[in-house]
Amino acid sequence: MKDKKTLRKELLKEREVYTDDEIDIMSDIIFAKIKELYCFRNAETIMIYVSYGKELNTHKFIRECLEMGKRVVTPICNPDKTMSLALTTTFPEGFEKTGMGIMEIPIEKAELVNYKELDIIITPGLAFTYGGDRLGYGGGYYDRLFEIISPHVVKLCPSYDRFILDEVPTDPHDTHIDIIITPTKSIFCGTTRREKQEFEENPYK
Repeated sequence: MKDKKTLRKELLKEREVYTDDEIDIMSDIIFAKIKELYCFRNAETIMIYVSYGKELNTHKFIRECLEMGKRVVTPICNPDKTMSLALTTTFPEGFEKTGMGIMEIPIEKAELVNYKELDIIITPGLAFTYGGDRLGYGGGYYDRLFEIISPHVVKLCPSYDRFILDEVPTDPHDTHIDIIITPTKSIFCGTTRREKQEFEENPYK
């Protein structure tokens, strides 16, 4: 199997083929499916990554969650590779681009939320497996967060279909994802019996 660095480089290059319009269409399909999930409908506090580049687009979804009355949290990446969690009441108002080009609320202006308050984490990633393995971008921010959250917090990842792989390289500290949603697949890797039952009764694959 290829090492993480090599695979990341290849996948990032592959992902460049998608146009903004294609990304928006796939993102709309994925997030419409996410909004139908039992765990989403019943969640109060939802952490959502702020997409950039060729990531599946979360910007519209963030605004929709706010309109639905969800308590939205977005990440702030700290120099020590940890994340602070910022309460988000408007988007994109109040956000600024970091040196990496990612939009964040400046930490000095942020109202911070405790990780113990999270119900769902909408997590980015480059590639995934059906068993819930995740290949991230190498910063380790989400891995560190996953180490301290409650096991009841649902780790949910939107993904392109082409990046659901048979295997990805993992390390002992890597945490499995619970749900992966693509435009054509809904993959339940480690969710509750209720979530699986809800999906089986109301399939939308």
